[in-house]
Amino acid sequence: MKKVLVLALFAVSLFTCLEAAAQDKALEEEKKREQRIQKLITDLGDENCLDRGEAAIELAEIGDTRAVEPIIRLLKDQDSYVRNKAAEALGILGDMWAVGALIGALKDKEHKVRGSAAEALGQIGDKRALTPLIVVLKGDKEAHVRAGAAGALGDIGNAGAVEALTGALKDKAGDVRRAAAWALGKIGDKQAVQPLIGALKDKDKNVRANAARALGDIGIKKAVKPLIAALKDDDEYVRNRAAQALGKICDERAVGPLAEALGDKDEWVRRDAAAALRKIGDARAVGALIGALKDPAEDVRREAAAALKAITGVKGLDDSYAKWKAWYEDNKKK
Repeated sequence: MKKVLVLALFAVSLFTCLEAAAQDKALEEEKKREQRIQKLITDLGDENCLDRGEAAIELAEIGDTRAVEPIIRLLKDQDSYVRNKAAEALGILGDMWAVGALIGALKDKEHKVRGSAAEALGQIGDKRALTPLIVVLKGDKEAHVRAGAAGALGDIGNAGAVEALTGALKDKAGDVRRAAAWALGKIGDKQAVQPLIGALKDKDKNVRANAARALGDIGIKKAVKPLIAALKDDDEYVRNRAAQALGKICDERAVGPLAEALGDKDEWVRRDAAAALRKIGDARAVGALIGALKDPAEDVRREAAAALKAITGVKGLDDSYAKWKAWYEDNKKK
């Protein structure tokens, strides 16, 4: 009995020691973290511009909000590298206190700073930036800044940006058109559907792909026919996005075209066509899906098998073409 008691006391003592050691270690780490933060805040005033910029980024990655105000002051730094890093850091921190200063930085003479400020405003997501970003989208002379503004408007997600973004689908720069299409999908407003349908014929394949994705995100049946047509696009990425979009909309008119897309030369198009057919759940696709069980790509066979199980409710046949073919022939007779 005494031996048991001694062991129990030893265990309690050991646990207490370990707990105290863990607390001491945590306190030591917190002390080091605090010292590092104070050193970095001091470095924001270093005479070397690289050190000022790197300090801003590291402080942002640490995530201490005490860094917000001193980093905001760096948006007025004489060096454009530092101003750019300050804007990036404020985006990482995501503090609404920085919104006003970042809006001001949208007028910086250096285009990289303007672009980083636009991106940061999108990361923060405050609607106060809506109008200033629209102004940038419509008027900045640099394409990458306009594209950044479009992306930021998508991140903010306010329908007040839809008119400007649909206008940006006609921007001369492909990067801007791509960002605008993506942003319209994120906002999800029905007003964008017709302009996005038009963008399915853009000369830039990435614009067409983003338009297809956006139409799927919005989920309007008006987009079904244009998306079916996009399954025949010359670019496999566009066809892939069209298949995904049709799966999101889930309209039975897409069953035949998606079944045909199971024979596409691109593996990912075939895979996503099978996935879309699973979501639509129409029994007319069963024969084509059984055929897809012979596809050379494992991902396609897996999606086809999953679709067959979802549509028919039959289990236990796995992805065996022979078993599903036999089941299909048997059930056709009934």
